[in-house]
Amino acid sequence: MTSSSAPAISITAADLAERLAHGAPLTVLDVRDDAAWGIEAPGATTRHLPARAVLNDPSAAASGLDGAVAVVCNRGLAAKGVTQALRAEGVDAMLVEGGMRGWIGTLQTRPVDLGLDGLSVLQVQRPGRGCLSYVIASGGQALVVDPAPDAGFYTALAAEIGATVSDVVDTHLHADHLSGTRALAAQSGARLRLPALALERGVAYTVSPLHDGDTIQIGAVAVRALALPGHTTDMTGLLIGERALVTGDSLFADGIARPDLQQGDPAGAREMGRTLHATLHDRVLTLSDDTILLPGHTHPGVNADAITARLAAVRAAVPELQIDDAAEFAEALLAEMPPRPANYETVIAANAGTHPFDPELETGGNSCSTR
Repeated sequence: MTSSSAPAISITAADLAERLAHGAPLTVLDVRDDAAWGIEAPGATTRHLPARAVLNDPSAAASGLDGAVAVVCNRGLAAKGVTQALRAEGVDAMLVEGGMRGWIGTLQTRPVDLGLDGLSVLQVQRPGRGCLSYVIASGGQALVVDPAPDAGFYTALAAEIGATVSDVVDTHLHADHLSGTRALAAQSGARLRLPALALERGVAYTVSPLHDGDTIQIGAVAVRALALPGHTTDMTGLLIGERALVTGDSLFADGIARPDLQQGDPAGAREMGRTLHATLHDRVLTLSDDTILLPGHTHPGVNADAITARLAAVRAAVPELQIDDAAEFAEALLAEMPPRPANYETVIAANAGTHPFDPELETGGNSCSTR
């Protein structure tokens, strides 16, 4: 039973993520009724036991738990009573503040070394969703690419490395997560840019168009826009000092972007798949094998390091890149499609400014890759 003498000791989702990233042994006890997606980390043991089952027999639940236990529910409410009950049974249980809503908003920073003097690149990871964004800083200026909704996180991060946010870019109109570009531009006074073709998809706010070949100067470093259509018509990568490519949703460290979100009908998806084949073979695979790829997504979960890969390694790791025929390539991608992202059409509309910006639209991990 719940005991008032056993308070609900808590841990923030961000602190939990860092603890898991450093390999701390820990059990994640998910007490939601529906736990189709959850907290993922290499060193974590995950158990699912609905809150009512724990509260009905705390002793039985406690008998199967050993060591530190992080108790998570949807918003941190149901898990509070569970945490108290388990602590009364002697379990080292702690409440995950904000529950899974807090988890999917958590951001972690990982440095990326591109070997360029005066350049700082930070990869911002969302372990709850697998989304990756970037802060690229030089000479006191910072470019932020594909930011999550927490604008204050990026302004504070830029300040930590002695920079102010001067430019904000989305690589395309995102379908799987809400963009923080508008909030960040408003908060920092930065110039907001979107790929020019995103404007043709219907954007209901003022933005500076970014064309293929345009350069954004960040201190002494030139960042060049590279059109990469296929996932969407507006998908645009960013070449950093001709050393690294922010690929957005085109090519990932171990997979390829799906081509069926902007044009979901079979014929349209096949056409986009053929376009993506041309993009990868003509615009990405022609870059130096030493080019460092900075993807827009990875698998949901906690990572101790930045998710990067040299182009040569990606070429070897992704078998679809060996397919020469564009039609065969498109069919191969479409045969592997996971379910489309939750609420994706509404998320696109929210990012275009034609639908209210509602955090509840985000749920579960991303599924913008064919894997």
